[in-house]
Amino acid sequence: MKGSLTSGRRRRAVRTGAVALLVVLAPGMAACGEQRSPGAGKEVTTPATAGAHSSPAGVKHPQGTKLEITAAMRTYYLPRSTGSDANDEPTEYQVNLQSTGWTGAKPSVVKDVKVHFDLSVFKNIATVRWINQGNRHPDTCVRSGDELTCDLKDVELGASFSPFAVSVLPGAPKGPAGALHITVTSANAPTVRHTTDIVVGAPRLTARQDKPLTGVKPGSEVPLTPAFGNKGDTDVDDDILVTVRATEATLRPQYRNCRYDKPVAPTKAECTFPGPLRVGAAYETDGPLTAVADATAMHGKLTYAVYRAHDRLDARYPGEQLPATAVRGTGAPLGLRSIDGSGTEFTTSAHWKAEMAGGELTFDTDQIHDVQAVGFAIKGKVGEVVEVDVPWPRNFGEGDVRVTLPEGVSPAPVNPEEHPSEMTFCRPADGGASCSWGPHGTTMVVRIDERVDGARGTVSAPSDPAADPNQENNSAPVTVEYTG
Repeated sequence: MKGSLTSGRRRRAVRTGAVALLVVLAPGMAACGEQRSPGAGKEVTTPATAGAHSSPAGVKHPQGTKLEITAAMRTYYLPRSTGSDANDEPTEYQVNLQSTGWTGAKPSVVKDVKVHFDLSVFKNIATVRWINQGNRHPDTCVRSGDELTCDLKDVELGASFSPFAVSVLPGAPKGPAGALHITVTSANAPTVRHTTDIVVGAPRLTARQDKPLTGVKPGSEVPLTPAFGNKGDTDVDDDILVTVRATEATLRPQYRNCRYDKPVAPTKAECTFPGPLRVGAAYETDGPLTAVADATAMHGKLTYAVYRAHDRLDARYPGEQLPATAVRGTGAPLGLRSIDGSGTEFTTSAHWKAEMAGGELTFDTDQIHDVQAVGFAIKGKVGEVVEVDVPWPRNFGEGDVRVTLPEGVSPAPVNPEEHPSEMTFCRPADGGASCSWGPHGTTMVVRIDERVDGARGTVSAPSDPAADPNQENNSAPVTVEYTG
């Protein structure tokens, strides 16, 4: 049936940090999805929903101490070690908890939280090869027979941790293996329970990789046709969710089975398609999700991710999902048509093959040779020597950026030995500065000699007028913001 899965330059370096085993969620997060308010001492079973706290002035909060499981898988697939999948391991099993009650105007603190896992489901099918015995948090997970208990101490806002890791035993029979039972207890909140179905075997979600587009005109349409499949040995017994994100472009809210982050010029969409997704099947949408390149677009992209609709991997990251109230498109529903997904253009994700796949369509516009300087402000007190990050001009390749300083500001000497070796500094030049590109950014050191209200300098980047006829935006203002 149509619409059903059953139918036949150089960039600055980005620094990343390690993922902590316990993460305290920010106060700006609010719980989404079903919530219940049991009395003290009662037991409640919660769905796995992404969420967070929020506390606008004057809003009345439900009083009491409550705890929710905001993210935990409903189905956990254990890929079998066969053939080309011999090195596949199950996706990291993670549990997110959140305190959702309030004491007065403050979130309640849930005391003495312990998370209990019944590991008996893994008997004869998998080996528990790792137990989280505490690096930073939780303080410790202790196993006694088939019982694993993780002690989280007190939870004020939220906690996220991985309790264990498993490997499938050779010869484990394929198919449903039972349930992993989770029980969360505490000293002052109702008991919470969650069940995860364990399945030996796994889908391998794939997404089609599109060829980049060039010469796109700003303001023109960029059509994206998501395509996905299942190269695993197990069906996905769930609906399929496709999320789309637009960069340097906006989406048209076309389809009523898609939700959008705003009614006009949205940049995010989430479209749901009925499952299941059978082994070997592949589909593409029967129409494009249409984007419109921004007027200033140069290097845009449309990215999409494919999830099991009720086991979204991004549920671990509050704020990634659109709310249930997000606006829907007004047109006919977006459907699917069956295609051949066996080609090399259909690829899996690196680490979450059973949970998601992702595709991307990048595009360059015909403005990519238009060098555009980016202005900036020098901030500080009179008499102070300050370091200023010089933003690199858009589309600027080789060469130096020239900075003419505002009146009352002068270049200051730099001792490289007093700074990290990876820093790149501008050089004094003709009373201003000449700046080269640095992999971690470019820094200019200046002294604010005197206050001159309205003083302005310029930052400029040269380009060949034959390739870049718009020379006016090759320069941008440099201003001064006095802080004292």
